[in-house]
Amino acid sequence: MGAAVSRTRRFYPSGRFARGAFGCNGPKKGRGDARTRPARALGVILAVLALAPTPASAESELLGPLRIRDMTPFNLLRLDMLPAHAVAAAPGTWAIEAHLSYTNTFVMSDNVATYLEGRGDRGPLTLDDVDAILSLGEDAYFVDGEFGLLDLSFHYAVTHRASVYFTIPVYDFAGGLFDGAIESFHDTFGFDAAGRDLVARNRFQAILSLDGSPSFYLEPPVSWGVGDPVLGMRHAWALGGSRWGLVLDGAAKLALRGARPLLSTGTNDFGVQGSLQGRFSRQAVYFSASLVRTDGEVLGVHLENRVVPTLTAAYEIGVTERMNLILQLYASESKVRDTPIEEIKANKYQASLGVRSRHGRLIYGFAVTENLWHYQNTPDLGVSVILGWVQPRGGDGERTAR
Repeated sequence: MGAAVSRTRRFYPSGRFARGAFGCNGPKKGRGDARTRPARALGVILAVLALAPTPASAESELLGPLRIRDMTPFNLLRLDMLPAHAVAAAPGTWAIEAHLSYTNTFVMSDNVATYLEGRGDRGPLTLDDVDAILSLGEDAYFVDGEFGLLDLSFHYAVTHRASVYFTIPVYDFAGGLFDGAIESFHDTFGFDAAGRDLVARNRFQAILSLDGSPSFYLEPPVSWGVGDPVLGMRHAWALGGSRWGLVLDGAAKLALRGARPLLSTGTNDFGVQGSLQGRFSRQAVYFSASLVRTDGEVLGVHLENRVVPTLTAAYEIGVTERMNLILQLYASESKVRDTPIEEIKANKYQASLGVRSRHGRLIYGFAVTENLWHYQNTPDLGVSVILGWVQPRGGDGERTAR
């Protein structure tokens, strides 16, 4: 990837925007049928549960929940506490994990959808469209693009139960790889176009006017870049002689280089997380709850200082001796709250289905993420590739954690 910087355009019209009381009263034409996508997600969940009775050929090694983050546009740059892994490391060992995630996002407020329906042209958005949307006299937003993230994490085990880690995020921004495939999928199975037929494919474009902060991008301001590093520590406890354990994590995201478009909010974030993990032969369940204090600027919109809670739940089953299947659910408050637009400040609900395998020192896997509800503030589709390398423990050959 090159380091070329693309043209960035931001627009600040004169005068203040009145904050109109504009809400979401249900799906509109071109915005997606609220009945079809929950049914599709339910079908995925039922398919996973149907695999649960399948006997594994031997005892499976359980590795924990999927350590993938929320990729929604207004969440992408903040600290996100990843669910804790479930394997204890030997003291003095280290590990590397890489998570490559790529999401296709197409979200808009209802007033923007109404404007685009009346435009009568599927071409790219122009400066005239920017002026019209920012002049609606009320909060509005439109984000269409694809977001890539490579999280590189380095772990070091201080003791059997305590470790520290360091994460470097690398972002990539593009117009569209999945646009055509998603539209073809909608057409083939009779789903609504969800407004995608109102604009050109394969573009990265954003127009936002939230809480008096208007901005726009007709192409990504950067093609790729390194984000804010994260420092963290964790400690695990076994709960008596039971099958359950508790893990506590603490982390900080450090904005060492200040605010940068699409790369940094410009502020430091701090978070804590508690995880309850239960392991039962070749099956396991994981529950995590976290709180993150965050603020700063995203997509040109200044976001207020707030604490964002997040809940995750995961079920892991060993399908074979070396392969595990994971179903994971995610729920979180939106970071954007100071707006009358219900679509963007609604809670976020997502589900991920992943498969993961371990061969010696190498751990690898793949996951797909789908939004379950409130589709106008989360990505339509996300895919993740998982790769890890663990240092074996000297002497007895015991396997160690990521």
